[in-house]
Amino acid sequence: MMREWIGQFKYRGNEKYGTLLGEITNRAYQAMRCEFASLKHSRFKRSLWSVDVVTCVPVSEKRLTERGFNQARILAEEIARRNKLLFLSLLARPQDTGKQSFKSKKERMNTMNNAFSVHPNMTNLLKSFILKAESQCVTKEKLSVTVLLVDDIYTTGSTLQACARVLREKALEQGIHLTIFCLTLARS
Repeated sequence: MMREWIGQFKYRGNEKYGTLLGEITNRAYQAMRCEFASLKHSRFKRSLWSVDVVTCVPVSEKRLTERGFNQARILAEEIARRNKLLFLSLLARPQDTGKQSFKSKKERMNTMNNAFSVHPNMTNLLKSFILKAESQCVTKEKLSVTVLLVDDIYTTGSTLQACARVLREKALEQGIHLTIFCLTLARS
């Protein structure tokens, strides 16, 4: 049934599934929070319990035109809304990489290497957030932000790895330390 719902949402453009799938993704987020919060002496305890910003894997302009929406963004915005978190669009996908579902693991990894860039205003968005929540985000003279990166389907992890790498590198250039957690609706 889940495969059918995702197919209706992602490939057939039935946006009405967005709220339902967003609720399912949000329940996974809540379960993740509880799991990490219950771990004693976990280095993730504080970070996961207090996600600062929610973002998503972007789609290319071509894919956005075809679908009319970014399915990962809808899921991410649902989590942000339901948990009163800030959603920021931090990534861009300047080139269309084609449908990943038809590629092998090696092809996916090669394709994803340079597929993403940060949103041109990413640094300003994060610094603006840090200024508003300064007491929470400044630790030991470091600017620190915890980001939840959302996508719809996890297959090889190459998309999430590529996005996290680009975000982390750009943030470090600006003196911002990012802790990035990833969450997907499903795994294929």
